[in-house]
Amino acid sequence: MDGTADSREGMLSRMALNDNKAGMEGLDRDKINNIILEASKGSRFYVNEVKKEQQVNERIGKMMRHKAKLTEQQIQKAQLSAELEMGRELGRVIVHVDMDAFYAAVEMRDCPELKDKPMAVGSMSMLSTSNYHARRYGVRAAMPGFIAKKLCPNLVIVPLNFDKYTAVSEQVREVFAAYDPHFLPMSLDEAYLDITEHLHERQHWPESMRSYKSCDNEVPVETDNLSPVLFEDSPSSSPSLPGSDGKVEVFGTSPEEAVREMRFRIEQKTSLTASAGIAPNMMLAKVCSDKNKPNGQYSILPERQAVMDFIRDLPVRKVSGIGKVTEKMLAALDIFTCAQLGQQMRVLSLLFSETSWHHFLQISLGLGSTRIERCVTLPALSIRVTEPLPLSEM
Repeated sequence: MDGTADSREGMLSRMALNDNKAGMEGLDRDKINNIILEASKGSRFYVNEVKKEQQVNERIGKMMRHKAKLTEQQIQKAQLSAELEMGRELGRVIVHVDMDAFYAAVEMRDCPELKDKPMAVGSMSMLSTSNYHARRYGVRAAMPGFIAKKLCPNLVIVPLNFDKYTAVSEQVREVFAAYDPHFLPMSLDEAYLDITEHLHERQHWPESMRSYKSCDNEVPVETDNLSPVLFEDSPSSSPSLPGSDGKVEVFGTSPEEAVREMRFRIEQKTSLTASAGIAPNMMLAKVCSDKNKPNGQYSILPERQAVMDFIRDLPVRKVSGIGKVTEKMLAALDIFTCAQLGQQMRVLSLLFSETSWHHFLQISLGLGSTRIERCVTLPALSIRVTEPLPLSEM
């Protein structure tokens, strides 16, 4: 590859398609990246991205020069902490819930004619999110709208309406509070919950307290489906029970059933779907919530081997806290998966700050926080008559 090609590839890497995002798998990367490059040339966005790219390349060059000076003796003497493994905790049930394409989903719910069109929320300067139709063209969040229009000329861009999204978010949080009154919201569309105590109580609940009747949604939507907005080919979070005509749902007592019930209640309350991850810690739960998007969930057994099997081939970019800059620096060291991260830990401890390599070490072991920083307890929430109620309350 000649110097021009190298420069072109380097300049593009920060702006290139990130197909780690749900709904963007299997796209023509070269075609999309060429469109992004040509559409952005000459813009302030392009100039800024090239400047950032050069800064990252300088950091990588400095890191590689440092690595070249390391001796085998230095690498072998590098001390790694064994205390992390000894402190592994598998007794908590942590859930990460992420609403599916939230801003776009709300807009499509309220404007059904957008349902079958590629659309995004934001402006020509920058997009906040896109629906799954638009993602098939490579349109994503944090992309300038003028570039998105080049990728998808028929893209409909809807302006942000935070008042509307906040109101819907409050409805979702009312559901969260039923499973963990001290849940931790990370944004309007995602939150962490510790449902360990809820599950203990749930074991003693009669079936009537775990049975919900489907009802008309509070928000008028011109459709007969429970999940009409985004995913015509996706299963509802609440498959019909035999003989129930799809009107009554009975949920079990396991973590998976509790989370399925939570997603069902969100769907009934808002006409929107959510995806969730269930794991022994926050880091893993976050990764799991993206596994079966949209409108799905994924869980990891609370066993060390199950955790290590899950982590082994996981791309480092999938882990929260590893962005595109860190991903590129690790790639320069031929580190692409979490297993490779663990194999190179001694070298990493000599090249990165103590905070960074300690974070890498935790990732390589599948460790994360099991103590959610508690949110202020919500006041008692009144339940509207249109919310699906347990049959025991009907």
